[in-house]
Amino acid sequence: MSNKSSISETLDKGLRILDLFCADDTSFSLSEISRRLEINKTSVLRYVGALCEHGYLQKGTKDKLYRLGLRTIPLAHSFLQKAEIVQTIKPFVDEIHKQHGIHIDVGIIQNQSIYLVYRRESIDTLAFAHFTVNADMYNLATGKAAMAFLDKDKQQTMLDAIELRPVTGASITDKQQLLADLEETKKRGYSINKEEFLPGLIAMGAPIFNLRTSEVVGGVSFDSSTARYSMSDFEKLYSNLLKELSKTISAAISKI
Repeated sequence: MSNKSSISETLDKGLRILDLFCADDTSFSLSEISRRLEINKTSVLRYVGALCEHGYLQKGTKDKLYRLGLRTIPLAHSFLQKAEIVQTIKPFVDEIHKQHGIHIDVGIIQNQSIYLVYRRESIDTLAFAHFTVNADMYNLATGKAAMAFLDKDKQQTMLDAIELRPVTGASITDKQQLLADLEETKKRGYSINKEEFLPGLIAMGAPIFNLRTSEVVGGVSFDSSTARYSMSDFEKLYSNLLKELSKTISAAISKI
């Protein structure tokens, strides 16, 4: 029993180290990894050494910082090209993108973070650095939409765990304000994001549900630049279409 426990703990720490590289920061020193994950440096050295040996991490020759290695590329490509959820939602997202030229993101919640699983960019959003995974879900239209439709206990657990950090001057930094925003999101059926994640970027997000369990599992968003639309014009043009797409995606993934 103790041996199995030890193996599980070792695997858990190795995966936690890899998971660290999913954040906005892309390179870390040995000390930084140790500090962030609260694992002693000797153990971290052993784990990153094994991950480097297998190609999942690589160490910079000049700055000595650790980064994702080439071995992670085929894993990412395999998921984005072959994952069942991607293949399921792709035709619906592609059709809307083809008809309207809108930037569309689809994100799925896991471990209190939201992960991008499919994206179609528009011409006016190409210059923006968009998310791939974000633990600060409240800053994203997809994340805020998902949070609004969580059951109250899960929503409160998530709110208790997060620290509201400003990303832009428009970011929500007060929990009561966030709660009020989530209530409004639930009433209207979609979230609005007025440059809360990136200056110049506006977005609307609608929840995605597993209809078999009635649980919210993610969100879908339409994004645009403020140079192309005002928030009010963007809502008038596309909010109903967004809600219909969220229903379509929910129905489709509930059959997987």
